[in-house]
Amino acid sequence: MKENRKSFKIKMEMDRRQFIQQSVLGMVAVSFDWKYLSKKKNDYLDYDSESLQIQWGDMYVMESAPGPITLINGRPYLYFGGTGYFCLQGNPALVNAAIEAVKKYGIHPATSRSGFGNNPVLLDVEKKLADYFGTEDAFYFVSGYLGPLILLQALRDKYDVIVMDETAHFAVKDGASSTRKRIITFKHRDPDDLNRVLKKELKAGERPVLATDGIFPTFGAIPPIPDYLEVINSFNGIIVLDDAHSVGVLGANGKGTCEYYGLKGDNLYFSGTLSKAFGGEGGFIVGSKSFIEDAKAKTGIYSGATPMGNATAAAAAKGIEIVKNHPEMRKRLWKNAKIVKDGIRDLGFEVSDNPVPIIAWSLISADEMLRVHRNLMKNGIVLPYSKYIGAPAGGVLRASIFSEHTEDQLKELLSQLKKQLS
Repeated sequence: MKENRKSFKIKMEMDRRQFIQQSVLGMVAVSFDWKYLSKKKNDYLDYDSESLQIQWGDMYVMESAPGPITLINGRPYLYFGGTGYFCLQGNPALVNAAIEAVKKYGIHPATSRSGFGNNPVLLDVEKKLADYFGTEDAFYFVSGYLGPLILLQALRDKYDVIVMDETAHFAVKDGASSTRKRIITFKHRDPDDLNRVLKKELKAGERPVLATDGIFPTFGAIPPIPDYLEVINSFNGIIVLDDAHSVGVLGANGKGTCEYYGLKGDNLYFSGTLSKAFGGEGGFIVGSKSFIEDAKAKTGIYSGATPMGNATAAAAAKGIEIVKNHPEMRKRLWKNAKIVKDGIRDLGFEVSDNPVPIIAWSLISADEMLRVHRNLMKNGIVLPYSKYIGAPAGGVLRASIFSEHTEDQLKELLSQLKKQLS
């Protein structure tokens, strides 16, 4: 691999020294290979697309922590992929917390939490989650993917039928299927169709639960929860949100979609993840002590699974602390998202004007989007081409924006896009 790297001609259009000076977190993002910091501005890697595949075949392999500059298959890229919105996945405070936790407590408890599997690291995460969201208690488990399943299982006595957005995330669909209750769908983000479907499908006395994403991952769209509430209340129903992309990002205090809309209520529930905005790993739900105890009792996760490893749990606890104490990161994230969204609109594309740091749009064909994606990679920029759930048949170009992207880096993305689209 070293031989191959020596053969590359470095040509990276950004001043890494300036990047480090402007962002402490940026130091983490580029710490994968300090030799690149000595390279001059406008030094790029000049190579053909196949050079990416020298070591890893047709697989992209990330060889650094994700950040504005990320090492992939041996090459540093200006990176607009993934979900590390605050670039905490490589933050020194999180890394050190992980190391210390493993030194003190080992890799994980090696037993379920219903027996001897609790430890100070796991309990600290739950304490910090309850404090962050202003609730009595929290339940922390191995993956955010399990959140909708745990909520729908825990709440199963409160509803009879599941009504689900037709483009809901796989986690929502799998969670709904696990209940063995009747599932119906309504048109994407359409409260009128929700009302129509419920009037048509519900039998006398049946109570619905509406299951949906808090932010839809492909286009970054936010569902109209206030309108949903108006509909669902008339049917004595409840709402369950998979708020994985929302927590830490939306709302004045980063509490997610409900805070974004200023909503509270006994019929609103959400799950979240610590792997995105918070830089750690694992999923969670929050609520009253009685609700959390009920959730632990009604699902097999608490009593039948080994809990999250101590390293990522400790990192997650530190991430919660950082996001809570540094709201300026969230404001910077919103500002950066606006810069890119405004720039994409100037290029002639319609994108949402919400503060979600996910931006997606389509070109005339899949081939054209692949061309742009590949050419940008040749020029040192990762802008993913995606056919993820909710995307049209041809796919989309999709940018994830980070709080630690500099304005120059955002302008570089827009400049290179303009060249590819002209």
